[in-house]
Amino acid sequence: MNTFGTFTALLLVGLATAAPVNDSTSKFEVFHLTSDWFPDNFVVYTGENEITNIVVPVNTLNFKRDTVSAVSDNIYIFFVEANKGLFLLKNKTATKLLDNGNDISAPRDHSKDVFFAASDGIYTFNAEKKTAEKYGSLTDNIISIEVANKTNEIYILTVDHILYKVTEDGNHKEEITNVKDAQQIALDSFNNLYYVDSKKHMYARLQIGGAVKKVKNLPDDPTYIKLLRPPVVLNHLVPVIADEKGFMVKDGTAEIPEIIFDIKPTAYSVEASLILYLGHNNKIYEYQLLNILGM
Repeated sequence: MNTFGTFTALLLVGLATAAPVNDSTSKFEVFHLTSDWFPDNFVVYTGENEITNIVVPVNTLNFKRDTVSAVSDNIYIFFVEANKGLFLLKNKTATKLLDNGNDISAPRDHSKDVFFAASDGIYTFNAEKKTAEKYGSLTDNIISIEVANKTNEIYILTVDHILYKVTEDGNHKEEITNVKDAQQIALDSFNNLYYVDSKKHMYARLQIGGAVKKVKNLPDDPTYIKLLRPPVVLNHLVPVIADEKGFMVKDGTAEIPEIIFDIKPTAYSVEASLILYLGHNNKIYEYQLLNILGM
């Protein structure tokens, strides 16, 4: 396996299985993400401002049923560029969908649904018209959105850091009162909700029963923390970067994989497993695992 292949495999699969950094029996050497991993020929979009979010829907909008192995030039990529808005990227052409879009989420099912968080509520993607359309009646200023798997529930995080569960086709919201001061949110495949507070501490809210517990084995007082949406091939796991290290969180406990982030991208998309997108220096970089490995 060449080094690009090692890099991508570690990020997409090795996060779940790599041994701790100090374990002499580890499968791979410790990998450092540096500026070398951002070559110009991997750029698929160049913007004017920082790329803050990238999402590749893992549903039938992009992939055939029951597989994420088919990667085509027609893949739908959604991203947010700071102070510019929310865009669709398709065939390396960017189309603005919302001036005020903040986040993107899509269910991992057989639908073609994509939902957008905006400063005036929730929107959904019209694939036929390539437009964003208002969803429901909420008008909250929403900074983050997560769509639960195999349900009609949506979780939204508002600008005042209150978490709500949204039902009834976007017309009803219920505050999740035991989640406090959330700054970032992410769901695993079993709809356990993970969040980070303003102290950069990470918590898990269990789907069954709703109990909240602090995630163990992360740095006590990290200066940087970033939740990632998990790859579709990983069950019950959520990736998180704390300071310079990448972790996988399962059942409320973090395990250390062998990735050190000397450079921290501004946005990550690893949902599709065989294709990875990173935001760095106002650009979006694409890493196709099968092409990199020459398969």
